[in-house]
Amino acid sequence: MFISKPDLIILPFKVLRIGSDVRLTFEQTLLLLRGGHRDQVQIERSQPFAIDMIGWTIFRRTPQKYLYENEPLFRFERGARRYIRKAYAIHYSQLESDDGMTYSHIHI
Repeated sequence: MFISKPDLIILPFKVLRIGSDVRLTFEQTLLLLRGGHRDQVQIERSQPFAIDMIGWTIFRRTPQKYLYENEPLFRFERGARRYIRKAYAIHYSQLESDDGMTYSHIHI
């Protein structure tokens, strides 16, 4: 049986406080997440260099949109790229005989 490989991509993100139009900073987001208030924040894809962009993280590509699935948040793209190379290469190499890297992973 072939294990499907997720198509992960590193994108900039923005954060909204659920129930309002308040945009959060990187520091405010980390404080809420570390304090166990995950249900109060909504992490969404942003565009590079948009005014609402506060950092970089890993999203799963779906036919309709990009989904954030509780991945670590990074202030800079370089840290996110380093994380995905290390964490997902190890994870997929344990699942399959090859390295399991998708086209997106290889060209990061």
